[in-house]
Amino acid sequence: MLKKILIIAMVVAISTAAGLFYLFIQYNSKNTVEVAVAMDNKLFVSWQKITVKEEEKNISINITVPRVIIPSNYDLEEKVNKAIMEYIELLKNDFIFSVSTAAENNGEINVLNIDTEILHISPRLISLAFAAIEHLAGIKDDNPERTFLVFDLINEKLIIEGNELFRDDLAWSKAVEIMKASLLSNYQEIPSCDLLFAPKHNGLSASCIGEHLSITKDVPISMIQEFIAPSFLSDIIK
Repeated sequence: MLKKILIIAMVVAISTAAGLFYLFIQYNSKNTVEVAVAMDNKLFVSWQKITVKEEEKNISINITVPRVIIPSNYDLEEKVNKAIMEYIELLKNDFIFSVSTAAENNGEINVLNIDTEILHISPRLISLAFAAIEHLAGIKDDNPERTFLVFDLINEKLIIEGNELFRDDLAWSKAVEIMKASLLSNYQEIPSCDLLFAPKHNGLSASCIGEHLSITKDVPISMIQEFIAPSFLSDIIK
């Protein structure tokens, strides 16, 4: 799946991929079902399950997708949902590329499952986690990979680089060192991996993703509280 995620490259791709996933759903989905609705801080979250199958390519894709509804601000609602859909589009495209390079076999199905979780909703932030599990024909399955998307509702933009959550670059660097050490505490030799993280209530959810490596752990706010920017800290611990 995503062996190494480059956040800046992701954002560049997002800016050029407008609407692709909407078309993908419209023309390929045979099973789109709303399964639940939740409400928090005047935001509604409507969940859908989307199943896409392409028999010619032996592909099966199953996705749980949230749609955020903001009754008081339709433009912001569209920005948030566009960011979510385009991020899922990136995950889907990465999987399809992997399928194209996978070994041929006896009709084995290539499967991608993406489960989405709302980590945090507040007046300032909406934070999501995407757990992607894939099975590629002829290839041993890797661990599920958990990646994140964070939207700043006040400034109406994606939080592109994690250092925006911290007081300054030095605070960000120290917090990253603490989080990475926590995730990799069971390893005698520290493996190479990229640290990803997103806010949740009273902490951060973090992943370290590398070659055949995917580790996920929650980081309590007490470990990094001194490094987080006050405006975000007050939002996270509410």
